[in-house]
Amino acid sequence: MKKIFTGLVTAMTLSTAVQAADVSGTVSFTNDYRFHGLSQTMGDPAVQGSLDVGFDNGVYAGIWGSNVDFDDDANLEIDYYVGYGNDINDALSYDVMAAYYTYSGYSGESYDYLELITSLYYGDFAFSYAFADDYANSGDESHYLGVDYSYGINDAVSLDLHAGHSFGDAYSNDYEDYSIGLSGDAAGLDLSVAYLTNDIKGAKTDDYDDDTVVFTVSRTF
Repeated sequence: MKKIFTGLVTAMTLSTAVQAADVSGTVSFTNDYRFHGLSQTMGDPAVQGSLDVGFDNGVYAGIWGSNVDFDDDANLEIDYYVGYGNDINDALSYDVMAAYYTYSGYSGESYDYLELITSLYYGDFAFSYAFADDYANSGDESHYLGVDYSYGINDAVSLDLHAGHSFGDAYSNDYEDYSIGLSGDAAGLDLSVAYLTNDIKGAKTDDYDDDTVVFTVSRTF
């Protein structure tokens, strides 16, 4: 899979060699790093950062990192991604992306894996589907369906709603995750707060699947 991802990056880099590029970076702090509704830091805070380059033809690529804690040896996640987005018409647009997730700290088997993500945007709605055929290097498939809605309450604040469904052989049981929150910007910072819940079977006593409130502060340069 790593060879496939490297090939995608190389091909897209060559195709955009003569395109004008916009480069940006983002630094974020969150009290709990959540992915598909589950904590990647055992409920603890995370410092995150990204470096992105976007081209006029819709191609983009980037690298993103965060501290992690799975109650094992992993301590750092570094993700590499490349994608393409464009408009279908004035109301409809799409995005396709390949993301390669890597985790450092393991002394034995690698848990790195590739995920393909497609998204469709219509008005204030976003629909996404993510697929990995070797989730966390387990040999099992993982699927994720997500629906997001963002409503501008005013020029500064938006109401954000999310619902997701995780399924596939990689999971012992399918589950849904949901969130409701507010986002906006002030003093050059992007701010968000959201309440997250899920319906994972069994009592929610573990730090990774508790219902929680997540605060995030970001700055893009």
